[in-house]
Amino acid sequence: MNKAEAIAIANESLQSNALNERNTQFSQLVRYVNDEGWWLNIPLANFRRENHFLICSEKARIIRHIMLKPNCILSPATKFRVKDGVADVFISAANPKKLVDILEGGTKYSFNKHLIDEHRY
Repeated sequence: MNKAEAIAIANESLQSNALNERNTQFSQLVRYVNDEGWWLNIPLANFRRENHFLICSEKARIIRHIMLKPNCILSPATKFRVKDGVADVFISAANPKKLVDILEGGTKYSFNKHLIDEHRY
């Protein structure tokens, strides 16, 4: 699975062309320390515009679609670990229903309220 394929699956499921290369980030399930999950690297300026994130689990054959509306997270630099103006987020797959950032230096922010849909393929 790659980003273009994930966007096509999500757009087909949504019956729209809302997602594209510019407004969407894609993440595959990866290993991190003793966990598996998804990395999101979000430039702080991007929190002022709409962002879509497609996090893919090929084992489960599911793509979770997360959308952040403009300014829905105020002061993101205080909620996430930030390096060089980019919020580093690692969402653990241990409990995919919670969609929580588990990185040290963050506030354990849950993206669950931003979950739009789950696309099966």
